[in-house]
Amino acid sequence: MNESGVISWASGVDARIWQAVIAGAFLAAGWLVNGWQNRRVAAALRAEKLRDYHRAIYAEIGANLANLWDAAELESYRDQMVERMKDDPAFVPFIPIERHDTVFDALIADIHILPRQTIDPIVIYYSQLKSVAALAADMRADAFAAMEPARRIVMYQDYIAMKVQLLAFGRYANALIDAFSRGGKAAADEKAARINSRAEGPSDRSGE
Repeated sequence: MNESGVISWASGVDARIWQAVIAGAFLAAGWLVNGWQNRRVAAALRAEKLRDYHRAIYAEIGANLANLWDAAELESYRDQMVERMKDDPAFVPFIPIERHDTVFDALIADIHILPRQTIDPIVIYYSQLKSVAALAADMRADAFAAMEPARRIVMYQDYIAMKVQLLAFGRYANALIDAFSRGGKAAADEKAARINSRAEGPSDRSGE
């Protein structure tokens, strides 16, 4: 059909049909625009939620890291306690109740919102934290006090070793959260690559 034929055909179409066609076109355009706006708003809300989650977890991990001192201090304290346990077989070290996962537990239902770059180190850190807490609970029980001194010493050494590992995991997680907040996924990937390239094992991933 040539141009004149198209014009002739169009002029013969009922005006009400044209009105319906135009109305449908505007409606479809509205759907597209609304869909784009909704996706943009949803993305902005997700990004804001992610930033809030990262800030909260970073703060909670940071607070515990401050309490953990550093590896050298933990190991020095361990050696002092072990010597005391050897000198006094009746001595049982005091193991405090610690709770450093309140924020994480509150956010666990939405943990999937975290990006790949930070979710793994965060989960690893909190898994180690809960393992330390479980061992601490065992060491506060009467059964620990009733053990032979040699067994108590080994258990206490394991407890401090787990805290040293926790310190490394926490520093690694917070280093990646910080990198992500500054430069997004690419920056976090680069930070992880730099840390892992000089690390001989997970315990070396201090993020420093």
